[in-house]
Amino acid sequence: MASQAHKGSVDVAHPVDAVVRVELARILSSELFARSDRLTSFLKFIVEQTLDGHGESLKEQVLAFEVYGKGADFNTAADPIVRVDARRLRDKLREYYISAPHDPVIISVRKGSYTPLFETNAPMAPPLDQSRHPSPRAPAGSTVVMRRRWSRASLIGAGSITVGAIALTFAAFRVVSRPEAPPMRLLTATSFPGSEGVPSLSPDGNFVAFVWGSPTSNRLADLWVKAVDGDALRRLTDTPLFNETWAAWSPDGQQIAFSRRDGGVSAGVYVVSPLGGPEQKLSDAVGTSPAWTPDSQSLVVGDRTPNGTAIFQHILRNGARRQLTWPSSGFDDRFPGVSPDGKTLAFVRWSRGDQAALFLVPMAGGDAARRTDWSPGIGSVTWTPDGRDILYSQADTSGIRIFRIAALGSGKGAIVPGIPIGVNSASVSQERSGHTFRLAVGYGQPDIGLRLIDLEAAVAAGGISSVKRFCDATRIDAPGRFSRDGARVAFTSDRSGNQQIWVAGRNESGIRRLTTLEGASVNAGSWSPDGRSLALDAVVGGNTDVYVVSDGGGPLKRLTDAPARESDPEWSRDGRWIYYASDASGRSEIWRMPAAGGTSVQLTTHGGFEPREASDGRTIYYVDKVRRNPFDTIASIKQVPAAGGPEAVVFSGVTAGAWDITDTGIVFLTGDPGRASSDGTADAVNVYAFADRRSRRIGELPFAVTRTGVSRLLTVSRDGRWALGSHIDSWERDVLVADHFR
Repeated sequence: MASQAHKGSVDVAHPVDAVVRVELARILSSELFARSDRLTSFLKFIVEQTLDGHGESLKEQVLAFEVYGKGADFNTAADPIVRVDARRLRDKLREYYISAPHDPVIISVRKGSYTPLFETNAPMAPPLDQSRHPSPRAPAGSTVVMRRRWSRASLIGAGSITVGAIALTFAAFRVVSRPEAPPMRLLTATSFPGSEGVPSLSPDGNFVAFVWGSPTSNRLADLWVKAVDGDALRRLTDTPLFNETWAAWSPDGQQIAFSRRDGGVSAGVYVVSPLGGPEQKLSDAVGTSPAWTPDSQSLVVGDRTPNGTAIFQHILRNGARRQLTWPSSGFDDRFPGVSPDGKTLAFVRWSRGDQAALFLVPMAGGDAARRTDWSPGIGSVTWTPDGRDILYSQADTSGIRIFRIAALGSGKGAIVPGIPIGVNSASVSQERSGHTFRLAVGYGQPDIGLRLIDLEAAVAAGGISSVKRFCDATRIDAPGRFSRDGARVAFTSDRSGNQQIWVAGRNESGIRRLTTLEGASVNAGSWSPDGRSLALDAVVGGNTDVYVVSDGGGPLKRLTDAPARESDPEWSRDGRWIYYASDASGRSEIWRMPAAGGTSVQLTTHGGFEPREASDGRTIYYVDKVRRNPFDTIASIKQVPAAGGPEAVVFSGVTAGAWDITDTGIVFLTGDPGRASSDGTADAVNVYAFADRRSRRIGELPFAVTRTGVSRLLTVSRDGRWALGSHIDSWERDVLVADHFR
């Protein structure tokens, strides 16, 4: 009988333990835990103790003694190390499962407890012949949640378990039936001709508000509402002379807030009913991304202060406002989002050097804490309905992606799987069935091309007429710089996948790729006087530095390596120096360094970007402000002696990136960026002559120069003959909705 009992017995505990231990090993070997010995020891101890049947004994004093080596006199009230690490562990586990959603077992630690819970992501049947030995079992398509309630010593005798003990063991499992949510699916909510973007979902996720504009411009858009699962469509604004730029549906579903701009200048923040009707102006704030508090009684939005753009709370009932963020000089706060419990504000802080990071600050007031590393292109902040995670958009060399990061903890953000590249402006609904919600994004890859403009012919003809496509592709091309003799052009393009520097003859001959960087953002700087090398800046490993590459390609030579942003290199005419912009002093200034590398010298002290050396080598021209959004046209051209000295304003009213220097003057763009005038033209090309210090108009361009998607808008040859500008060939953008999103 004993042998028969042994033959028919099954060790049920072993396979359950084995699965959990495999998952534990998988977690501990991950990058998140490999860097934290303390959390690794914490998690390993509580899991092994629970598997050994001692989960109920996991108290704070026990952990302090076993994990941290504390003595019997350890005071848990005075030293919260166990509680702090338990919270960190919960955050780390949550962050781990964001990047590993399909692991077969989920290990978690509930708040207020140190005993881990083990869950499976698939139905788990007991290892029994169910026709002979029925036992508790979850329905198909459900998740089995297992909680240890037994002592192994009470169930296992002589190293085996009888069939009767097996039934007892599975009865000890607490089986919770939870319907498994359907897999995520992408819905195309809009597919109209033109550009639909910056969506905002209604609280129930059934409707989406969005702005809809021209296929060749993101300007002059109106506000619309459409059913996600149907064709119902309603226009909420009709403003031919204005542009709606953002939408935010109130949590109670009764109002939609939006920003309006007039000719590139903010016209304020408004609200309108989703059913249409009269609008109400709430604020003159300049922010383009208003967000609601959870009670729908106030908005948070960016507005200008003497130091930069800060986030303010606007109370609807009385018009009062309260400043929530306090950026230092040289920084702007944008893209606010309030947590579902109304206690925390998430926002993006931008430096004037285009580096950004996600910050959190209490709505009640306090210091802002940085949540992500500094990097280019972060924006569009929203919280998940449970308040645990934050979704945000971030640009890299392959396009714009949606990232997810735990609101608490120290982990890094991870790319949201299943969402295509080229999306932005994330918005979420409230929680729907199966603990899921909907996520809406604007999606579309722009086609931005180059136009070669004959300025000499324009002067002779009294207007610009000679414009042609240059090295056209179907991706994003941006102007770089002409060689000193005007025969070649360097430009940036992502036509090969990642953004790289490309070179071609002015007649489009010999086009070739000059760099082979992986995962970097690059900007074509200045050619050396002999045309054999090109200075450039690139973001590598999150840091922007100046490099030099041979005209024949090959490895890059790095010239700067400070933990600052160094950009826009300009080679001196004698080849000895490279001028560049750097924020090493705390804000962007103009610096000079030997072309072969070496000690740098700061030339300006009042702010500077985009240095350009005059042809005589005596003067450096630059702009005092960088573009903080696609519509700024408020910079001034300034000058400083090449050897250092007093700084002076030359003239004002230019856009950073929309100017260049020639032998005889400065060519720059003016006009309402992105908007066509009544005769079909847009920006005007002007020249400031060094000889008489006067500006004259060369002519109006027969196309609108894009301010979106590129860092430089215009480059001009040194002889003033040729110019290269950026143009949106097409920008078809739709609204996508991820259904059953977790």
